[in-house]
Amino acid sequence: MANAKKVIIVGSAGSPSQAVEILKLGEELNFPVIVNIHFTSSAIETFAQHIRSETNQKVTIVKGPVFLEPGVYIPEGGKDLIFLGGDAVTVVDETTSKETIHASISILFSSMKKFANKDFVVIVLGGLGGDGAEHVSELKKKGVYFIIERTPKFPYLPENIAKQLGERYEKLEIEKIREMLKMFNAEVKQQTKGTNA
Repeated sequence: MANAKKVIIVGSAGSPSQAVEILKLGEELNFPVIVNIHFTSSAIETFAQHIRSETNQKVTIVKGPVFLEPGVYIPEGGKDLIFLGGDAVTVVDETTSKETIHASISILFSSMKKFANKDFVVIVLGGLGGDGAEHVSELKKKGVYFIIERTPKFPYLPENIAKQLGERYEKLEIEKIREMLKMFNAEVKQQTKGTNA
C-alpha cells in the first residue's frame, strides 16, 4: 500500500453534503479517503451511515490506530485525526490536541508534515475560519496536491487556505473533483495490476 494515493477531504460548515457528492463514484474506491470535517460529535455515526448508504463505499470510524486501506475514514466524534505514518492514522482527544473544534484540520495537517509527499491530495471544501491554513505552504513544498472547491457556500476556509498557497492549487467544481477521484481510481488500479503481474 506504500506510495499509493491518499485523499484528504477537509471542510467545515456546509461541506458534509459536498463530501458525500464527491464520493458518489459509482465504483469502489481503490485508495483511502479521509473525511476530516468539523462535526458535532453525536452526529458522526449518522454521517458515516449516510456516506455508506449514499455512496456504497466502505466507511471506517477511526477510534484508535488503523492502517489505511481503500475506503473512507472519518474520526470518531469529538476527536482529532492524526497520521502515525504514511499509511497509518489514529485519533487524539482535546487534552492532547488542545483544539476546541473537531475534527481539527490543523492537527491533521501538522501530523502530515513528516509523511506528506506527492501521493497526498487535499480537497478543501467550504467552511468558516482558517483551520489548518498555517500548515498548507509547508505541505505544498512536500508535493501535496491541493484542490479547492470553486463555489463553496461558505468561502472563508477555502479562501484562507488558498491565500497561504499563493497560486499553487486547483480550483474545481464538485463534479470535476469527483471526476478527478475517478481518474485516481483508474490510475491506482493500473499500478496494482502492474505490481501483481
